[in-house]
Amino acid sequence: MNQYYILTLDPRAREVFTWLFQHKDLIDLDIHLNRTRFTVPEGSLLTEFLLRFADCCPRVDPSIL
Repeated sequence: MNQYYILTLDPRAREVFTWLFQHKDLIDLDIHLNRTRFTVPEGSLLTEFLLRFADCCPRVDPSIL
């Protein structure tokens, strides 16, 4: 599972949200007040996401789900 999150107050949140909504048919979003959690499928979309946003979107620790 490739689940990541972005905090709402992160300076790059708008850029990440724009990218997420451009790919909303492929990405599962779980929106909360403080953060947005999402799952990015394997393949070129995940590669693009990691190259662009790995510095501001940490991976969700599966042990806390």
